[in-house]
Amino acid sequence: MPLDRRAKRRALIFLAVAGAILWFPVARLLLGQPPGFLRDLGFVSGPGGTPVAWALALVVAFVYAAFTVRNNPLVRENWRALTAAKLLGVTAAVAAAIVEEAFFRRMIMDAVFAAGGDSLVQVAGSALIFGAAHGVWGIVTGRMVVGIGIMVATGTLGIALAVVYLVGERSLAPVVISHFIITATIQPGITYAAFSGQMRLPGKNWWRITSR
Repeated sequence: MPLDRRAKRRALIFLAVAGAILWFPVARLLLGQPPGFLRDLGFVSGPGGTPVAWALALVVAFVYAAFTVRNNPLVRENWRALTAAKLLGVTAAVAAAIVEEAFFRRMIMDAVFAAGGDSLVQVAGSALIFGAAHGVWGIVTGRMVVGIGIMVATGTLGIALAVVYLVGERSLAPVVISHFIITATIQPGITYAAFSGQMRLPGKNWWRITSR
C-alpha cells in the first residue's frame, strides 16, 4: 500500500515527540527518583500479579496485536521491518506501556475504587477515559474519523487491560507487558495509516485500513 513521504515524515516526527514526552517520567524512574504513580510497578517492588493475570495479559496482547496485523495492511507490512520508524516505535512503546498503564489503570481505577466504585465502574471508567484520551489522534492527524476509530479500538483494549489489572490484584506488571507487546507490534504501521489518511470507517469494518 503506497505511503507518501509527507505522511511518513509526519509519522516519524509524531513517534519521536511522543516518545520523548513519555520517556521523561520513565527517565526519573530509572534514575531512582520516580514520580509517585510510577512506584512499585510489580517488577522489582510491589505486587507481581497472579498467574491467571499473566496468562490473560498475554492472551490479550496476542489477540489484539494479531487482529490489528491481520486487518491493517500498513501494520502487516511494517510490524517486522527493521527501520528507524520501528526503532522509534519500540522505544516509545516501553515508555507508553509504563506511563499509560500507571495512569489509566492504577491512578484512575484506584481513585474510582477509593470513591466507592465497584469493579464494573472501575473497568468502565478506565476504558472510557483511555479511549477518549486516544481521540487526540483525530486532532493530530486532522482526521476525526481516525480519532473515532482509535477511540473505539483503544476503549475496547482498555476494558481488557482493566480486567487484567483487577485479576492481577492491582499489579501493573502484567498490563505493562501486555501493553508493550501490542504497541511495539503495531507501530509504526498504525501511525503511518493514521497520517496517510488510509484509516477510515468503511461500514462495519471500522478498524480496517483502506485506500482513499
